[in-house]
Amino acid sequence: MVHCNTDRRISFSGLPPRGCSAGIYVHIPFCRKKCGYCDFVSFPIDKISSYSPERYVDSLIKEFSSRLPAAAPDMPVTIYVGGGTPSVISSRLLFKILFELKHSKFAGKSAVKEFTVELNPESVSKDKLGVLKECGVDRLSFGAQSLDDRILNILGRVHNVRDFLRAYRLARETGFQNINIDLIFGIPGQSLDDFKDTLNKAISLSPEHISAYSLSIETGTEFYLRGMEKDEETDAAMYEYVIKFLKDNGYSHYEISNFSKPGFECAHNVNYWLNGEYFGFGLSAASHLSGVRRENTGIFSDYIKGIYENSEENLSPEKKIAETIILGLRMTDGVRLSREVKKIYKHNIMSLVRQGLLKTSGDYVKLSDKGIIFADTVFREFL
Repeated sequence: MVHCNTDRRISFSGLPPRGCSAGIYVHIPFCRKKCGYCDFVSFPIDKISSYSPERYVDSLIKEFSSRLPAAAPDMPVTIYVGGGTPSVISSRLLFKILFELKHSKFAGKSAVKEFTVELNPESVSKDKLGVLKECGVDRLSFGAQSLDDRILNILGRVHNVRDFLRAYRLARETGFQNINIDLIFGIPGQSLDDFKDTLNKAISLSPEHISAYSLSIETGTEFYLRGMEKDEETDAAMYEYVIKFLKDNGYSHYEISNFSKPGFECAHNVNYWLNGEYFGFGLSAASHLSGVRRENTGIFSDYIKGIYENSEENLSPEKKIAETIILGLRMTDGVRLSREVKKIYKHNIMSLVRQGLLKTSGDYVKLSDKGIIFADTVFREFL
């Protein structure tokens, strides 16, 4: 993945500098049920009028047409369709979106390096997997979250372990050879042994990629309103365990929360962590081009009327540098700093090294093993 030079100015209708990668993110805001910990822009599909998904997809395709530029033939592209739950919409609407993406003036002229779609187990069918395959999707990300029915019930998930295993098997039978499993730890009521059991079940399936996230209880979510709290000591023990366990079982810990078999790192997300260029489409989706961040409206009624953009921020040079460092430090290889940037943050870096939170090697700085555990403390030093 080539890191784009975000100092080179381009308009939203233009392109990242030649030779750089570009990401496309598409947001599908529908789900079967809003989970208690979820703070994404999403809502249950059965709580809205039946024509809304159709109108949303029509508006999404209009946004593609109006805002995607024509790509240079040699530009690699990653596509990521997330949510919500993309797999909750009908096969027909899924096909409509994916076909448009595949044949758009942007992706259609480029080398699509990776094409990911998120799925929830309860909404996976053979027909939908066939649509994904037909449209060129080559990577699936399953929102399993746990392989323990009791924990899934605490999270408020609508699927059970059996649903997930059925969906995973169907995906393999359909020919998908790059699958991620999302897992959550630090859940109130979840013990370290519970998490160990989930990890053992997960690796027995031999997925190419595993994402393991510490539960975040965000303001306004159902978990927050219910006053649910994490056991921070257990959470830390789970994180330390998952790092060692997955490394011991052949997975590279390439980013704070992400682990992959060799060659299966998520290229789309790596572009984010390199502070690269990306286009965001759909409700509340964000774009980052030439140091300008744009965010779409989060109001459904506005979006289906074609009112897409909500806000725009021109990032100052100082903010761009800080964001590049923070995002780059999420990668376990670290981030390369110029002599000038090292001079700006000299005292911060020296202090973090003395605390055992950062390591330096030539022009590179990276989190130490201790720094990975206390990453938020490190990141605050660059804000």
